[in-house]
Amino acid sequence: MPVTCHLRILLARLNVERAQQAQPALSLRRLAEESGVSLSVLVALHTGRSHRIDFATVDRLLSYFNRSLHVSVNDLLVWEPAPDCGTSNEALAAVS
Repeated sequence: MPVTCHLRILLARLNVERAQQAQPALSLRRLAEESGVSLSVLVALHTGRSHRIDFATVDRLLSYFNRSLHVSVNDLLVWEPAPDCGTSNEALAAVS
């Protein structure tokens, strides 16, 4: 999938910050309670099994993580081109 969610990385960054402040690590369950995003959605995003994400979910996650970290949508969602999805420049030129 060319778009990936880096929730796992953001959660790890936040937990490093929390450890430096002698605070307990943040679990997905607690993140769900505090952010308003359901646990099932967080688990799907965390494990990479989600195929879509709602704008409201993106908003809630970014609002939550920005309390402690300076993050943007580019930190949460990353587009990576597929290895070879059959759309080369030659194929695009042929269509034009």
